[in-house]
Amino acid sequence: MKLIKVLLANLLLLLFTSLIFTSCAEEVEEAKSMEQLQAEKGIPVEVEAVKAVNFVKYLSYFGTLEGYRQSTVGAMTGGRIEKVSIKAGDRVKKDQVVIEFPDDLPSSQVVQAKAAFDIAEKTYNRMKKLLEAGETSQANFDGAETQYLVAKRNYESAMEVMYVQAPYDGTITGVMVNKGDGVKAEAPLFTIANLAKMKVKVWATSKEIDKISKGSNAKIIYNGKEAAGKVTEVDLSMNPGRQAFGVTVVFENSLKLPAGVTADVLVQIYSNDDAIVVPRNIVQSDSKGNFVYVEIDGKSFRKYIKTGEVYDISMEVFEGLVPGDKLIVKGVENVLDSSTVNVIK
Repeated sequence: MKLIKVLLANLLLLLFTSLIFTSCAEEVEEAKSMEQLQAEKGIPVEVEAVKAVNFVKYLSYFGTLEGYRQSTVGAMTGGRIEKVSIKAGDRVKKDQVVIEFPDDLPSSQVVQAKAAFDIAEKTYNRMKKLLEAGETSQANFDGAETQYLVAKRNYESAMEVMYVQAPYDGTITGVMVNKGDGVKAEAPLFTIANLAKMKVKVWATSKEIDKISKGSNAKIIYNGKEAAGKVTEVDLSMNPGRQAFGVTVVFENSLKLPAGVTADVLVQIYSNDDAIVVPRNIVQSDSKGNFVYVEIDGKSFRKYIKTGEVYDISMEVFEGLVPGDKLIVKGVENVLDSSTVNVIK
């Protein structure tokens, strides 16, 4: 019985050893097959035909958008708000009355100014008729006219204090008061902006500012959508608080963006309409310089290149490649000079 167990154990050991050697032999045979396959058909690579493209380089910033023309209107007198005729988002016309104070406020001069204006107007009209009839002198008429014009302006100024108007056509972007509120003179009442155009101010470092100039192309990106713009102002002195230079970009608000949102701002600092560009990750280097691989008649060949600007994942090439060259873009890490390659799609 003991002999039988020993024989069975030896048989199992022999069988296990045989399986291991068989598996290893198959792996070696398979590895050899892959090497033979690559030797026969070549190292698999993907190629792209070199062509001239528009290559643009940007500096990237974040900025908060505001109306191209934007201002906050303050109270010209203190007192209680009688009426608020606007809300955020309303479009208004120039000189439209949007907020009213009662004209019986102690600080109001409307009633007195209106009375003075009425008297001056009557006197002016009477003197005008007398002058036409030849019953008064030109000097008397000129004096009446001057008093009339002064009284009229005083009345208009008093009205502007009590009846706050929109300073220009635009959109109300914020209202800071409600009916019945008591406010002090110069307290902010509302903000108005012209949103047909927008502007954004970004901050460039001392190294970046030399690359930016007035008139440079720019664009803003918000939620994946773009709007084109231009640099309209470049500060000549550094902001001491930010330790940077202000750059203002203006763009047409084709995206209908509201004021106050933050967007990506790209300022163009370089452009070449006829550039040869390669992916940065395929560029290698040795003691002779930078190089890439191209495919010619089923083989890979090293080409040394002179590079230019770099932006994002792309690198500009000035020398070494021409349109039509078959640039190896995938599998490049496996090839050498004169390697046999198999171009796959």
